[in-house]
Amino acid sequence: MQIKLPLLAFLSVFAIQVQAINFIATNTYQVLTGQVIEDEQWVLANRVETEGTFENDLFLTSGNELQLHGTYQGNIWGAASEGAIMDGECQRNVRLSGKTVRINGMVGGNVMAMAETIIIGTNATIKGDIRLYASSIIQEGTVLGNVNITAARIVTLGGTIRGNATLTTPDVLFSREAKLEGNLAYTANKELFPAEGVVEGTIERVVPKAEPLFSMSRLTSRAIWFFGAFLAGIPFIALFPMTTAMAAQLARKSTWKCLAIGFLASGALPIFGIMSLSSIIGIPLGTLLLAAWGIMLYLSRIIMGLVLGTLILRNMGTSIGRVILSMALGLAIIYFTTVIPSIGMPIQMTVIWLGMGSLILALLEKRRLIIQAPQNLKKLEELRDEKFNPEEK
Repeated sequence: MQIKLPLLAFLSVFAIQVQAINFIATNTYQVLTGQVIEDEQWVLANRVETEGTFENDLFLTSGNELQLHGTYQGNIWGAASEGAIMDGECQRNVRLSGKTVRINGMVGGNVMAMAETIIIGTNATIKGDIRLYASSIIQEGTVLGNVNITAARIVTLGGTIRGNATLTTPDVLFSREAKLEGNLAYTANKELFPAEGVVEGTIERVVPKAEPLFSMSRLTSRAIWFFGAFLAGIPFIALFPMTTAMAAQLARKSTWKCLAIGFLASGALPIFGIMSLSSIIGIPLGTLLLAAWGIMLYLSRIIMGLVLGTLILRNMGTSIGRVILSMALGLAIIYFTTVIPSIGMPIQMTVIWLGMGSLILALLEKRRLIIQAPQNLKKLEELRDEKFNPEEK
């Protein structure tokens, strides 16, 4: 009895936790003003608009834009292809990603965002820290905590920051309304000279060190990565020849489709994986999703190396030696281009998206063929029976 009671209590709590989570897949997810959602929500929808009250955590993935106008007592996790607008009130933490992220509301905790453009509007009040990654970032609201910003192009500061600010960006602009009460540490191409009174604390510049384009350390690093991918590619091609061949063919024949699927998968898989890890029952699923994402991320270069090498050595036969040579040549080209900063990142992202998309489509096509195999065998048996036993028909 002493063992059964704790076990029953644990199972009861576990059952309550399971019941408190809603998994929703729909075209439109809408919560109107006055509605109260008590359970934790996991939502996959084409369109999301929330105006009600959420008493628990909210996980959102949308094919368009997230519109968050409600009151949120838990955490918000959101990812959308078009971006997100958050002008409601969140008492805890907000994590958003998409093309454009705009925050105009109140956040009681921390904010983390990844996007092409991030805007912290004039009406925004963030009581915790913010960590932002984007091409361009505009901060016009009030941040009570520390600010950590990494931008590929420019950062514009026009609001109030009570804590310290750490900036990594080529260019920084301060508007007349900007106010930094803490210290400023920045990494930029040129030295900053804020107007008097804008920064109350100390100002420290970290000068970026320019590494030579073809430095020995960079070339050695790429060579190590190349040989690692080459050694991993040989057993992969040998163990999964059908999947490899199908993926390579799909990358050539359905390029844009593979790019689109790879783009969505490269963003959705890690987001869903991290979301799953936030709850106890989702840890196995989250681990599986993150592992699948990492494996496909690595294999995408092998697939595209084979595609590129095959296009170059198209007249050298179809032996296993020719396949390995094609993969080696393609991988060498892919890894060599990463040494050149101006084209390295675009090429790498194209290789990842195209390779991952073609691999996913190949696995789906292979699954379809496996499912259809018993039906095809049955048809063959029927044709055989008709041929050898025509009198039965």
